Amino acid sequence: MELELRKRTDREIVFKILGEDHTLGNLIAKMALRHPNVDLAAYTIEHPLDGQPIVRIITDGSKDPVEVLLEVLNESKEILNDLLSKLRAKLGIED
Repeated sequence: MELELRKRTDREIVFKILGEDHTLGNLIAKMALRHPNVDLAAYTIEHPLDGQPIVRIITDGSKDPVEVLLEVLNESKEILNDLLSKLRAKLGIED
């Protein structure tokens, strides 16, 4: 996976996730919408044959969008690690 930074301002970050599809773009956008400092979060696919998401996060200006993105990614990681632990416990698989 590679990233292509498209835009970065004091309120906005836009980046393309190369080698990924709707799954990761949607996860980041939906999780960012839950953040209290986010005004807008969405992703788009420029062309169906390309299929690589472009994620846009716009904050309310009280927090740097990169800081918000890092918080969103860390929260996503925590949720997925919790899910993984619960699945392993239910299936009887050790870490």
